[in-house]
Amino acid sequence: MNTHEKPTGLAASLALTSLASAGTSVIWNGLPFIAKHQYGFDETATLLLYLLVGSVYIVGAMCSSRWARAMASTCSPRTILAVLLMLQAAVCSLPLYFSGAWVIWVAGGVAGLCSALLWPLVESFLVSGRHGRAMRRAIGWWNIVWMISVASTMFAMAPLMENHASMVIVALGCMNLLAVCVLPFYKSRPARHDEEIAACAVPSGYGNLLKGARLLLPLSYIINGTLAPLLPFVLSNLAVDTFWQTPAVATWMIARVVVTACMWHWPNWHGRWSVLWIAVAMMAIGFVSIFTASGMVLLFTGLVLFGGGMGIAYYAGLYYAMAVGRAGLNASGTHEALIGAGYTVGPAVGILSIASTQSDLSTSPSALIGTVGCLIVVAMASLWVIWRKAR
Repeated sequence: MNTHEKPTGLAASLALTSLASAGTSVIWNGLPFIAKHQYGFDETATLLLYLLVGSVYIVGAMCSSRWARAMASTCSPRTILAVLLMLQAAVCSLPLYFSGAWVIWVAGGVAGLCSALLWPLVESFLVSGRHGRAMRRAIGWWNIVWMISVASTMFAMAPLMENHASMVIVALGCMNLLAVCVLPFYKSRPARHDEEIAACAVPSGYGNLLKGARLLLPLSYIINGTLAPLLPFVLSNLAVDTFWQTPAVATWMIARVVVTACMWHWPNWHGRWSVLWIAVAMMAIGFVSIFTASGMVLLFTGLVLFGGGMGIAYYAGLYYAMAVGRAGLNASGTHEALIGAGYTVGPAVGILSIASTQSDLSTSPSALIGTVGCLIVVAMASLWVIWRKAR
């Protein structure tokens, strides 16, 4: 085995990530605004749309490693990335030719499935062949780049929201085509990941921390999967102008960037259980603050707290997964599948809450807060059990 094989260049990984993340931002954060302003979706329809995207995402992520291995005999992982990016671009061109609401269902479903297959490969290319400090540096840069890209996209969407919201989907496709242009700078497949070096670089306690982080990761995306489809309605109820709605949502994404940057430059969080407890508290308080806000101060406070907790949960989940999982496709695939699980359960919680109350959640959120609160309590109890066993 060649233990000194060079990994794919970090600059290439970051460039592709920046471009592809703009599309991911539209799928997970911009779609509800497009659905509301362009196609007249109500809360239930928007939650159902998210339920579809989350469902295909979890299926794609769970199958990503097996699918990549099955395709290995016919094409390289780099070629698979190209096919996925071009397929997304083709589907995202639909608003240029059709105007029916079915367009957003097809574009969201196909783009969600392609993203689920794409990101485990991208993460494997990023980390494979890197260990210890080099891996921490790569993950730090990668998190900062994709999170900034996601937040920036929400600002870029603003001018189109009033009259041309569906054109955001077309722009998503263009970004994917640009991402294809980066692939010549990729290796044909992820570098070999030396098992002995990896074992020396990973402390024994990381196994239990991975369990804890993998508990919080889907919880964070359950909260986000409930919150994101309803934010257009929450902001409208607070009389936020259409132009400023997507930039306002970007508040929590900016907070996520700041927290992630702090974690990158303060490596002492590695191995600390207190970091996971802080993440749960921030997400819980942020979620309640957003849905109970009667003014902008409490709303933005909630968005900042929620974004900070999301950043901690994601960074810890990815870092421990790739460290313990030896940067393999199974590790990154499981990481993305947990995200998909959250994105599936979140909208389902919202739909059930609407069915039980027969009212809009943005104006009567008690049932939603209660249900999500119960999930948070269960997660905290489970985290406590894992922590006690680890001690």
